[in-house]
Amino acid sequence: MSAFGVSQGQPRILHYLTEHDGCIQKDISSFFDLEPATVTNVLAVMEKAGFVRRESDGSDRRALRVYLTARGSEVHRRAETIFAEVEKTCFKGFSASEKERAILSLNRIYENMKEPQE
Repeated sequence: MSAFGVSQGQPRILHYLTEHDGCIQKDISSFFDLEPATVTNVLAVMEKAGFVRRESDGSDRRALRVYLTARGSEVHRRAETIFAEVEKTCFKGFSASEKERAILSLNRIYENMKEPQE
């Protein structure tokens, strides 16, 4: 991904924007369980790279809406191709049910890690 000028965390934001173009930064922060300042910094880098553009919301000047640019869409398409190849390699030799169980297990691990630790 670095060959396309994309750093860690950016592909998932690009993917999110393909389905939620024009969302506010707060939506991204909530969806990914990230601090608003972190999202602001990541989006600033992505904006500088030409992947996204941010505009003030007409009804709430404090909110910034985030839009995917043509360049961001192209990078997203390339990323999806790369991720499909990685997934193909990872699950080589797995049956459909084994793949599904593995993904469900990884999702459970992820959810467990998001919970506050005692």
